[in-house]
Amino acid sequence: MAETIKGRVVLKSVPNRETEEKIAEYLANIYRDCSYIEIACLVTGKKPLTLVQGITDENGKKLVFDLNKMGAQAFFRTNLNTLYTN
Repeated sequence: MAETIKGRVVLKSVPNRETEEKIAEYLANIYRDCSYIEIACLVTGKKPLTLVQGITDENGKKLVFDLNKMGAQAFFRTNLNTLYTN
């Protein structure tokens, strides 16, 4: 059985307010236990921001791809210190 690689997704920067709102809405749909307002406060705050830890590399890379597609700078770092930026 193959070992699952896990890591964390980090939001490095967001270029503008419109992109912050898109990202907050996107993350609120994924993480339903947090409100849009809670996520928006985090996204508009200090960067870099670790969004999730212990995520599989497949899911982490998909999240990074989606965030980068919206205009943000995000990356996935494995627990082995491998960096994936898209």
